[in-house]
Amino acid sequence: MLTGTLWPGSRIASFAALAVGILLVFLPWSGLLAPIDQALREARFHASDRQPSGETIFLDIDSASLATVGVWPWPRQIHANVLDKLLTLGSAEVVFDIDFSSASTPEGDAAFAAALERAGGYAFLAAFQQQAADGTTVVNLPIAPFAAQAHAVLVNVDGDGTGLVHSVPAALPEFSIVSVAKALAPQARLTAPKIGIDFGIDLTAITRISAQELLYGNPDPALFANKQVVVGSSAIELRDFFRVPRFGVVPGPLVQLAATETLKAGRQLTDWGTLPALLLSLLVVGAFLLSRLRQVGLTQLCLIGPASALLVETSAWMAQRLYAVTLDTAIYHCTAVILVIVALLIERTSRWRTSLQQQARLAYLASHDPDSGARSRQVLLDELDNHLASGEHFGLTLVHLGRLNQAIVSLGHDVGERAVSEVVQRISRHLGMVPARIGSDSFAWAQLAPLNAAQQAEVCHSVGLVLDEPYVIGGHQVILDTCFGTATASDGLASAAELLRQADVALGHAQTHGLKSAPFDAQQGELINQRRLRDIALRQALQNGEFYLLFQPQIDLASNAMTGVEALIRWNSPTLGHVSPVHFIPLAEETGMIVGLGQWVLEEACRQAARWAWGGRLSVNVSSAQFMLSDVVGSVTQALSKSGFPAHRLDLEITESLFVRDDTRIISELQQLRSLGVHIALDDFGTGYSSLSYLARLPVDKLKIDQAFVRSLPDPHHEALVETIILMAKRLGMAVVAEGIETAHQSAYLAGLGCEVGQGYLFGRPSTPQALGFEVSTIQAA
Repeated sequence: MLTGTLWPGSRIASFAALAVGILLVFLPWSGLLAPIDQALREARFHASDRQPSGETIFLDIDSASLATVGVWPWPRQIHANVLDKLLTLGSAEVVFDIDFSSASTPEGDAAFAAALERAGGYAFLAAFQQQAADGTTVVNLPIAPFAAQAHAVLVNVDGDGTGLVHSVPAALPEFSIVSVAKALAPQARLTAPKIGIDFGIDLTAITRISAQELLYGNPDPALFANKQVVVGSSAIELRDFFRVPRFGVVPGPLVQLAATETLKAGRQLTDWGTLPALLLSLLVVGAFLLSRLRQVGLTQLCLIGPASALLVETSAWMAQRLYAVTLDTAIYHCTAVILVIVALLIERTSRWRTSLQQQARLAYLASHDPDSGARSRQVLLDELDNHLASGEHFGLTLVHLGRLNQAIVSLGHDVGERAVSEVVQRISRHLGMVPARIGSDSFAWAQLAPLNAAQQAEVCHSVGLVLDEPYVIGGHQVILDTCFGTATASDGLASAAELLRQADVALGHAQTHGLKSAPFDAQQGELINQRRLRDIALRQALQNGEFYLLFQPQIDLASNAMTGVEALIRWNSPTLGHVSPVHFIPLAEETGMIVGLGQWVLEEACRQAARWAWGGRLSVNVSSAQFMLSDVVGSVTQALSKSGFPAHRLDLEITESLFVRDDTRIISELQQLRSLGVHIALDDFGTGYSSLSYLARLPVDKLKIDQAFVRSLPDPHHEALVETIILMAKRLGMAVVAEGIETAHQSAYLAGLGCEVGQGYLFGRPSTPQALGFEVSTIQAA
């Protein structure tokens, strides 16, 4: 034990104490202590466990309820049914935490308004405040027919949705709207504009009943008698979730119930924040500075620090339990730890310590990736070369982290690297070995035990399950899509680098064929060679006139008349024969040759169609890569000018991948094309990346339903999807084209839904103009 004079000089002690004081003032505002304070508050909530009043119920619109009804938003008749049943079962009051700020069908709105009238003022509807795109604050209220029969209650929570929720606003005074909690506990006295929620109340003890059970089951009336019911969603599809202390992630209606139970228990929390603990910490640091601990040894200091921290934490717990006051105490615990560390550092020789740290860091960097903690590529190759030299047989696995680059672009490099670090930790925990980082988004590891292909696939599957779990980084959720390639060391293998190349080839094979994993075999090398040959042939094909067009008819489903054709490119290579577009289009996009190829398709399709004695529409596909690499507006203008084909008869088909990045330049170019008279069609709708939240503002004239949905008709699930797409398109003023129609039943079904145009083998395969009956006219069709 160290006793007596601890410090080598008063200047060092004074400097250290002052530095600690400055650090303590900075820490509360840095956010570094927030996770600790959150954990401590959660522990205090656990230690202050209270049962709810038993007067409230959560009627849960869960995933099963959504699946039973089959559509969201629910028809208003269902909400009316829910309200009637609840009141019939004896519920005292019913709160709908559901958006009723926009009208539905006249019948549905009328049914719900009637149910609200029958409720006689015992129903409450959600109102919420949100920020519009232009920065203004908007209050969403129930529509007038509903507002006339029911009170509006505020369902907002405090915070931006990324951090923990501690409170809800008590009211919107300017609109005379109170919160759900105040409406359900009107006798409670509000002490602040916000209701600080006491999460010591056990939310898991609140009765929770599925809406499906109410609608289609036989619920016990005793569960609802004289109870206050909050109707809301916990279905993950509706994304109404918040992070709260103690209970993790809970649905929004449960947050409102937590605030309600807080008011009922008279437990509205008052948050004193960090200030009391900070003042106490500065007082301790001042004593440290004045006394310099001349009479206190390091061992005594190590005992005093934890004891005082325990006393502070006990006091904070009692303040919360007895007086409903919350405190952040991490700053004081940090102070105790820092003072002990400072004493230890001053007692030791800092230069010696720094030297050791530097040496360790250099050794680490020589064999590891500094950002992720993974081993380096060279260390792995050296290790594998040693095993090869010893004649050992082993397997090598290479994993690619799909969507990582997209996450980095969307959320920033820091979030991406933190996700990569978590990948390394998950692999290490699962396999018991640290992987090597091979590239920015790929890792590899060796398994010395010889495994067959099935065993390797099983390992990849298990690791994939671990790595594909979501990564929560700084309030953001990152989801990766892993793909694996494996190779096995065999006799005669030249080097570890060759083994890694084989695993990379297998990985490429898995990615190309949509597999989760693939082992290396010689055929894959041949496929790569074929791709190389296609690449070489493709570079000369356009110049040599090896491409030609076929046209597939598009039929008016009401009259069975051919109203349009889609131009489809084909390639007949002298050396490779007929090459599928599935093989050469992605290659052209990857190499940039899609620009010249796309220009040729536009001009050739317009040239041929302009010569037909026919006035139908012409559809031409435009690749997303063309928008990224070339001036599509100029290309279309040139093709129309050279051919004389009317712009108003031209449809340009684009895919949803074009909108992965919300690029205003793309939107502007599409608007310019429409100003020329060209129509824009969104191809393969429903299989890509588009978000329905911004589909309405895209400059699109028609939707093409992907053939994967149409060919499976009359499958009930796909019927629901097709019906929804057609209804949505109609509401947005867009035309609808269904691809992949193969039976008369499918055609009749789609026509009955209001789908205007159909395309598929039922009407004709891609054919030459002559086979479709087009005659060349000497006068251009207008």
